[in-house]
Amino acid sequence: MPARHAPNTLGRLFALGLLAAAVGFAGLLSTTTAHAKDWDSEKDNVIVSIPESPAPWEWLSYNAQWAKAGIIKGARRGLTKLKRTGKAADGHGALMHLAVRDAGEMTLKEAAEDDKIRDFLLARLKGSEGPVKSEEITVDTGAGKAHPAIVLRTSGKAANLKSKEGLCTAYMVLAVTKGKLYLLRMYAFHAEHDDDGLIYDLDYMEANCLRLISTKESPKAKAAPKKADGDAKRDGEKEEVREDETIENRAQGWRITIDGKLLRHETTDEDKDLFLELKCEDSDRMGGYSFYVYAPPTTQYIDGVKAPPPNLIKWIGADWWQNFTVNHPKGELATFKWPKPETKGVKTFLTFPYLGEEKARKVVVKDGKKRAVEMSSSDMRKAGFFEKVKKNNIGKKGKVSEAVRGVMQGKRPRIPGMETVVRYAFRGRAHSYRIFVSLWGEAHKKWGPALRKTLESWEFGIKFKD
Repeated sequence: MPARHAPNTLGRLFALGLLAAAVGFAGLLSTTTAHAKDWDSEKDNVIVSIPESPAPWEWLSYNAQWAKAGIIKGARRGLTKLKRTGKAADGHGALMHLAVRDAGEMTLKEAAEDDKIRDFLLARLKGSEGPVKSEEITVDTGAGKAHPAIVLRTSGKAANLKSKEGLCTAYMVLAVTKGKLYLLRMYAFHAEHDDDGLIYDLDYMEANCLRLISTKESPKAKAAPKKADGDAKRDGEKEEVREDETIENRAQGWRITIDGKLLRHETTDEDKDLFLELKCEDSDRMGGYSFYVYAPPTTQYIDGVKAPPPNLIKWIGADWWQNFTVNHPKGELATFKWPKPETKGVKTFLTFPYLGEEKARKVVVKDGKKRAVEMSSSDMRKAGFFEKVKKNNIGKKGKVSEAVRGVMQGKRPRIPGMETVVRYAFRGRAHSYRIFVSLWGEAHKKWGPALRKTLESWEFGIKFKD
């Protein structure tokens, strides 16, 4: 079949306009600008785009299970109800994953015909797919030139976003350059008539979602000296440089400075419904981290009845034990001693343990030892997994109440290395704060100092001037 070129920027906007008309949103585009959200990785030589309007997609948090398939990024579009019937959606929506693998000597056509590579697309359909159609297309590059690609398309039945079997249309775009194989797979879990435009999304994203930063082969360099263990940065990689970012929450009276090495994500409407105030997360081949801050009101009313305040001791005690041991079913469990703040002149209990120091690490449950199915908060505290904070300062003027903090480390299945989860909780003037920090693999070597600096920068009790 003839090659098909991805449209330029104006073409992308035009394609979005067609998509909007197809799903009945033309009126919306007449008053708003259609655009997409981009994610780029210089390390992986790729830019990925997802529609932001009129039907928004959302990026997925990194899942450690992706590593085996070489997946580096994912996104989804969920439906709440079906347009034709008005009934609640039951797992209908769309899903996208981008995998980057070593191509070796494999050509583009060989990759498109390889059964193992095709299985990356077809495994979800479990043999229910119809004929797989192949078409030669092109993808954009940073130089504004077209680069050869192939798209595979099929349809059948597959487990949707709620793992319920239903109709599915599946696409996968393949490209090969600079020794890397790029696999962009997309699924639309649609109703019979697809009035919600999920397949139109796939058509648009097939032509616009994947862009290669460069296809020019790099000159071969002499072998460099072997790097020290734990050095996540490899030859040829350039790490994105970001400035520190200061965030002020005037309504709650606090300020925090996010270290430039941390990647902050904007909170969605769904996040805000869960009182998520701050979200940072990132990963690479060495490991990853996440940093979440929740601040639900201490006083809430449910169906007109005043609810009790959140139980912070239970959250960092008995509830945490049950959650952690389910996700870390085998191996030893450890905790860490708390250091003094590293930032000069700062008084705060919001500091971060030195996870790389074995002297600070304490094994509480040895490998192979039988664990308690349940553990009371009191026993959790005696074991050293968490502590009540005596000096509850946060910043120069900030003081909070009921402050607690804890650390647990264990082996999560299918994640390289150990996973460490750090929790903090306290009450402010009107909110009950719960903070999660999670790291796996060698992430503490790259992001540990930035997390410590960020936590220690927090200031509470600020009276902002208008």
